[in-house]
Amino acid sequence: MRHTLHMIVVFAFCVGFGPVPRPAQACGVCVELPEYSLADRILSARVLVLAAPSPENPFRFVPISVLKGTPEQVAALPAIPFLVDSVTRAAFRADPSRTVLTIYGSGYRDKAGRGGSSSWTKAFLMTPQRAQFLHALREEGKDWSDKDARVAFFSPYLTHEDRLLRNAALIEIHRAPYQSVAHLTDAVPTVQLLQEMRNPNRLAYAPAFIRLLGLQSDPEAKDRVRLRYQDALRGGGLNLYDWGLAGIEVDRAIAVSSIESALARSDRAIDEKRLLIRSLSDGGSAHPELQPKILDVFQRLLDSDSTLAIWIALAVRPWDTDTLTPTFEALLASDALDPATEFVIRTTITGNAPG
Repeated sequence: MRHTLHMIVVFAFCVGFGPVPRPAQACGVCVELPEYSLADRILSARVLVLAAPSPENPFRFVPISVLKGTPEQVAALPAIPFLVDSVTRAAFRADPSRTVLTIYGSGYRDKAGRGGSSSWTKAFLMTPQRAQFLHALREEGKDWSDKDARVAFFSPYLTHEDRLLRNAALIEIHRAPYQSVAHLTDAVPTVQLLQEMRNPNRLAYAPAFIRLLGLQSDPEAKDRVRLRYQDALRGGGLNLYDWGLAGIEVDRAIAVSSIESALARSDRAIDEKRLLIRSLSDGGSAHPELQPKILDVFQRLLDSDSTLAIWIALAVRPWDTDTLTPTFEALLASDALDPATEFVIRTTITGNAPG
């Protein structure tokens, strides 16, 4: 029974306070960014090869050189299944020495590190700059248990002239823990961010753009964030979590109060409340001086709506605080909680117990 509850809680955590992994496929009109990134695919690959059109069939790729693995391994794998499209053919006609990076490995890995079935994927057409990126990524990414080091590697690529490398960096900034990116003040010019945000083909990258806009120091960016986060708090919709977080970055305690008012609305959907609690949690983790005020907000929310207890318990777990413990214990004694919420609260209390 305890194992079952643990799995429920892990699932709730992944759905509520962390994105669900999705395969990383390039898409100009997608509305969600992949959680399994280009860097993940390269670093976890079983085999990396540079491929080019076959001399016998110019519409088929064949391996030219092996970057990871052995020629024997490559020979034992299925043939590279991709056709050479017209854009790539034109690139090869202009420069027959060009190659394409292809990857053999699992499509994505879940939160437990389990991969799906292995297959070939096409990464990108090589250029000198992409070759430098690939070499640096493979060298520096050997041990990226440190999230801050990963952000430090990708942040210079946010303004790179190659859009593919910019996109790779944006995905990493989007999925990194917020406290790992909160120092990236003015990492991208405001004019570039606003231009990107106006482009409907860049809609998928909006969460990363909003994060970065909230970290800008210039008045125009701050005014834009104030307008948009207040609109989001009133109307909800896409990127509510990200606008709430950007608002905290710009207005600190004022934004915390505004989010509390939004949470107090009787017509606010539970999913939107969960997202706003997550904004408060991540904002408080990045700015510990706000935690006392946010804990007061959580206390008032618990007093008025115990259905939010599971999300609030998850929100304060990283803070190592017992401020809400009396309230949590009272909720446990009331027998009004579902088993998953009870489990989360008990583990949060235990984790925050002194000693």
